[in-house]
Amino acid sequence: MSEEVKEPPSKSVLTESLGSLTGLCARRAWWTIGIVVLSAVFCVYLTTQRLNFKTDRSDLINPEAGFYQRWINYTKDFGQFDDIIVVIESNRSEALKEAIDDVGSRLAGQPKLFSNVLYRIDPGKLPEKGLQYLPAKTLANGLERLESFRPILNGNWGLITLDGVVTRLQSQLSRVKNDPEMEKQLLHHTDLLITSLQNTMQDGDRFTNPWPEILSVPDEMEEQGKQSDYMLNETGTMGFVMASAVQDKGSFEGPTLAIDAVRKLLADAQQKFPDVKFLLTGISVLENDEMRRSMADSTTASVISFVGVAILLFLGFRGFLHPFLGLFMLAVGMAWSFGYTTLMIGHLNILSVSFAAMLMGLGIDFAVHILSRYLELRHQGMGLIEAIVATTEGVGVGVVTGAVTTSLAFFCATMTDFLGVAELGVIAGGGILLCALAAFTVLPAAIAVADRRTELLELPKPFEARTLRAAILNYPWVILTASAVFLGFIGYRSFDWSGPVPKPLVVYDHNLLHLQAEGLESVEAQNHIFESSKHSLLYALSIADSPEEARELKKKFEKLPTVREVQELATRIPESLPEAKRLLIQGYHAQLSQLPAAPPEPQAAMPAANGRALEKLYDLLKSRRDPESQRIASSIDSILNALDEESLQRQMEFLGEFQYRMAYALLAQFQAIASASNPEPVTADDLPIELRSRFVSPQGKWLLQIFPKDQIWDMEPLQRFVHDVRTVDADATGTPLQNYEAARQIKRSYEICALYALGVILVTLVMDFSTRNQLFWTFFPPAVMALIAGILMVTGQLQYNPGLLLAVFTVMTLVLSLFLGRTAVMDTILAMFPPVVGLGISCGVLVILDIPLNPANLIILPLILGIGVDNGVHIMHDFHSKPNEVYCPSPSTINAIVMTSTTTMVGFGSMMISAHRGLYSLGAVLTIGVGSCMFVSLIMLPSILCLFSRHRGLSTKGSRGEGVLDTEFDQDAAPVSVESSAMNRLNQAARVA
Repeated sequence: MSEEVKEPPSKSVLTESLGSLTGLCARRAWWTIGIVVLSAVFCVYLTTQRLNFKTDRSDLINPEAGFYQRWINYTKDFGQFDDIIVVIESNRSEALKEAIDDVGSRLAGQPKLFSNVLYRIDPGKLPEKGLQYLPAKTLANGLERLESFRPILNGNWGLITLDGVVTRLQSQLSRVKNDPEMEKQLLHHTDLLITSLQNTMQDGDRFTNPWPEILSVPDEMEEQGKQSDYMLNETGTMGFVMASAVQDKGSFEGPTLAIDAVRKLLADAQQKFPDVKFLLTGISVLENDEMRRSMADSTTASVISFVGVAILLFLGFRGFLHPFLGLFMLAVGMAWSFGYTTLMIGHLNILSVSFAAMLMGLGIDFAVHILSRYLELRHQGMGLIEAIVATTEGVGVGVVTGAVTTSLAFFCATMTDFLGVAELGVIAGGGILLCALAAFTVLPAAIAVADRRTELLELPKPFEARTLRAAILNYPWVILTASAVFLGFIGYRSFDWSGPVPKPLVVYDHNLLHLQAEGLESVEAQNHIFESSKHSLLYALSIADSPEEARELKKKFEKLPTVREVQELATRIPESLPEAKRLLIQGYHAQLSQLPAAPPEPQAAMPAANGRALEKLYDLLKSRRDPESQRIASSIDSILNALDEESLQRQMEFLGEFQYRMAYALLAQFQAIASASNPEPVTADDLPIELRSRFVSPQGKWLLQIFPKDQIWDMEPLQRFVHDVRTVDADATGTPLQNYEAARQIKRSYEICALYALGVILVTLVMDFSTRNQLFWTFFPPAVMALIAGILMVTGQLQYNPGLLLAVFTVMTLVLSLFLGRTAVMDTILAMFPPVVGLGISCGVLVILDIPLNPANLIILPLILGIGVDNGVHIMHDFHSKPNEVYCPSPSTINAIVMTSTTTMVGFGSMMISAHRGLYSLGAVLTIGVGSCMFVSLIMLPSILCLFSRHRGLSTKGSRGEGVLDTEFDQDAAPVSVESSAMNRLNQAARVA
C-alpha cells in the first residue's frame, strides 16, 4: 500500500534565525573565533580586577529582612564578636591557669591577627565600692562592731596584747546570761584566737586570723568572691580563652590566617603543657572549617569531575577532537559568565561561588546536543556548512528552549527573600544563556575550522543505542508495565501508610553540624563544651536601654523552660543606693580614713601575765559542759604545757611576735574594709573593661546573653527556644535566631523558586509548542491582564503578590491554549513528564537510602526541573521531527541525553568523595535526581510516544504544531493507520537490527 508522505514543516522564525547565525559564524570562522577569544580575555581581565568575595554567612541574607536589621542594630551598638574559642582542660588547677595565661598572653601579643582577647577578668573599680553590695543591716551590725575598736582606731594599738584580749573574752563569757547569740559569737572569737595561737606554736607559717569578721558577708556573695578571675567551668577543670579574628572580609581567607596562627600556637602549647588538653572551636572556626573542608573537597571533586567528563565525552564521541571543541566552547561561555557576574553583581558569596561547577555540568550539554546531531548528519552525507546549519535548524530550538527554561528556573530565585539564593539565580541564569550563545557562535566556528579538511570516514560515529531503540520500538507495553511496577514500589516506600492519610517520609534536616565532616575538632569541641560546662556556642541576644530594664528582662528570661542561664552585667550594679545605706558607708569611710600603713613595733610580752590570763580562761571553759568549750579548754591546756617547756626568753619572743601578728591581722581587716568603702554609686565605668566592652555599648545599651537548656542545632529545640525568647523580647537577635530565620528562609526560597520555575517553564513550553496562529491569542489576553494587575500592584491598589500573578497568568495561558488546540498543552505535559516523575523517583530513592534533604542539597528542586525539562524538550522535538513513522528516538538524541546526563552525574557525583557531608549529600542527591530524569526521558517517555505514534494519522498532512493530540481513534481509519504503522515498525526494526 502506498503511503502519503507528509510535507516538511515550515521553518519558524527562530529556526531560520539560528540557522542564519550559525551559518554566518561557520563561514566566517576565524573572525568569529578571534572576536570571541578577545571578548573572553577581556572578561577574564575584568573578573580578576573587579570581582570581590564575601565570605560571611550574613552576606547571604537580605539586608532589608527584619531579623537581619535587628542583627545589624546589635552590631552597630556592640560590634560583631565572632569569637575563636580555645578550650583548655586539666584536672590540676595550677597547670590549667598557667596554660590559660600562656595562650591568652600570646594571643594578646598579636594585635594584627586578634582583637578583644579575653582570658582573665580584671575586677576593675568594683572592689573600691564593695560595701554597697552588702545589706544595710549587715553594714549597721559591722559598724557597731567597728565601734568597739574605737580606741585602737584612734591610734592606741598598744591595747592589742594577748593577755588583754584573753582577759576581755574571759570576762565577757563569765557575764553573758540568756543571750545565746552573744555567747556563740564570744566562743567563736575565743576559738579563732586559741586555734591561731596553737597553730603558730606548732609552725610559725600556720598563723591564721585570730579576729572574727567585722562584716558578715552573705554566703552567695562570699562564694562569688571566691570565684577565680579566670574563665572556668563549674568544676574548675575547663578554662576558656576567647578572641576575635582580625580579617579581610573581601577575600576567601576570612579568619583563616588567625585560625592557623591559633592552631600553631596550640601545637606549641601542647608540647609545653603535655598534661593539658587543648581544643579549638567557635562559630567562626566552625564556619571556617566548613569553608576550607568544602573548598578542598570541591577542588578534588572538580579534578575528578573534569577527568570523568572528559573520558565520557571521548567515549561518547569516540575521539578527542570534537570533545575538545565542546570544552573550548564551555571555556568561552565560562569566561563570559564571569564577566557578566562581575558587571551584574560584582561579587561572589559562599553560595554563588558554586555557580562555576553548575555551569560546567549544564553548559557542556548544549555542545553535546549540537555535536551529536552534527556528526549524525555528516554520516548521512551532508557537507560541513550544510550539516552545521541543519544541526542548528534541527536541534537549535530544543537547545534554546532547554536553555531558556533552565535559566528561567534560576532567574525565578530573584523573587525570593534569601539574597544568597537570589544572587545565585541571577548568576547561574545569565551564565546558562551565555553558554547557549557560545554554542551557536563559538562551536559552529570551531567545528568549521577543525573539520574543514576532515574526510567523512575520519569523523567519529557516536553511540547509536540500537538495543534500547529496538526495545522501545517493539516492546513499549512491556517497558511501561515494568516502569509502573517500579514506580509503585518507589511510591510505596516513599510514604508512611500507617495513618488514615499517607505521609511522605522525605525529611529535611536543618542541623548545620550535620553538614560538617565527621570527627571535626571544632564540632566535637562545641559538643564537649555543652556537656562539660552547660554552655553553648549558640545564644540569643537581648538589648536593654538601662540596667533596670536588663534586670527585669533577666528575671523573665530565667523563668522560660528552654533557658539555662542568662549572662549580663546589670546585676553587678546595685539597683540603688538609699540615703541610709550611703550614710552607713560614709561612716566606715570616716572611721577608717586614718589607718597606719603598719602597726607600731610590738611591745614586750609578759609570759606570766599571759599565762595567768590563759589559766583563768581555761578554768572558765572547763567549768562549762558544752562540747565547744571543752574542746577549746583542751587546746588551752596544750598551749600552756607547750609554753612551760620553753625558756623564758623564747616565751617572750614568741608571745611578742604573736601579738604583733594579731595587730597586723586586725589592721588588714580595717584596710580591706576601708578599700571597699567608697560611697560613690557604682556605675558601668566601674565594671571590668573586658566585660564592659562586650556587654555595655558606648551608647549606654545593656546586653543580655540567653543560653539554651538544650542543644539547638536541630530545628525542634531551636524553634521552641526562639519562640520562648521572643515572648519576652520580640526584638531579640543572635546566632540561633539568625540560623532559625535563615534556615526557614532558604528552604522557603528554594520551594518558592521551584514553584515560580514551574510556572515559567510551563509558559515557555506552551510558547514553544504553539503554532504561529495560536501564539497571539494564547498569550495576549494573559499579558494584558498581567500588565493591568502589575500596574495596580505598583500603585498599591492590589496587594503585591508576584507568585499569584504568575500562577494566574500560567493558568490562563494553559486554558486558552487548550481551548485553541490541545496539542501544545499535551506536548507541554509530556515535556514535563521527565522532571516531575524524575523528582518523585528521586525523593523515593532518598527515603530508601536514608538521605535527608538539607540546606546544601535543596537546590535540586530548580536544578531537576531545569535538567529534566531539557531532556523532555529534546525528546518532544525529536518526536515531532518524525511525523510519518512510529516513533523511535533518534540515535543523536539518545546519545546526547545519555552524555549530558552522565556527564552531569559524574560532575555532581564526584562530590561524593567529600568528607564534608553537605557536599557529599549534594552530590548524591543530584546524581540520583539526574539519573532518575534520564531514566524517564529515555525509557518511559519514548515508550509512551511510541504507543501514541502508532495511532496518529500517518497519512494526514502535518505541520509544526500537530502533535500527540492529532491521534485518530476512529474505527474507519484504523486499518490504514495500523497498516502504515506496522510497515513503519517493520522497516525501522530492520534498520535497527
